[in-house]
Amino acid sequence: MYWRIIYKLVGMGVSIVLLLFIGITGFIYISEDYNAYVVMSDSMQPDMSSGDLVLVGSPGKPFVDDIKPGAIVTYRHNEALVTHRVVSITDDTLITKGDAMEDTDPWTVSRLNDVESGYITHIPYLGHLNAFIKTRTGWFLVVILPGIFLLTLIIKEILKEALRNEKYTKEVI
Repeated sequence: MYWRIIYKLVGMGVSIVLLLFIGITGFIYISEDYNAYVVMSDSMQPDMSSGDLVLVGSPGKPFVDDIKPGAIVTYRHNEALVTHRVVSITDDTLITKGDAMEDTDPWTVSRLNDVESGYITHIPYLGHLNAFIKTRTGWFLVVILPGIFLLTLIIKEILKEALRNEKYTKEVI
């Protein structure tokens, strides 16, 4: 008897977490002010590692760190996006550095032209899931299989209700 209550509570908890995740992901996807990137190197260790997912937003938006020394920013260098910590600011020029690096970056960053976004948070290892989902096996396991499972549950409930209504109709007649 207790296991049913525990089962329902765990199921509700997982559902809430999934709905929040889907809601936040959907918001980031459709919003022009927020984005998510996969960390491609270990230059920001120990804070961030390769494969982490970084959530960022336009400077000045809610939840986004202000651009100041010590803040983490994502900027465009040549064609690559780089997420590093601001060491110092001179006028509209930023000097940045990866936490794991001994020296500052050999280039300067224009606050107005190069900075794409400010740091919100990062989610460890979630970038690996993103890469996995892009594979055929990952797409099947993460998207198709759960979709089939949910569709099966919905059909089961519809059939159960239809049989219950049919039984009720026969008893009334």
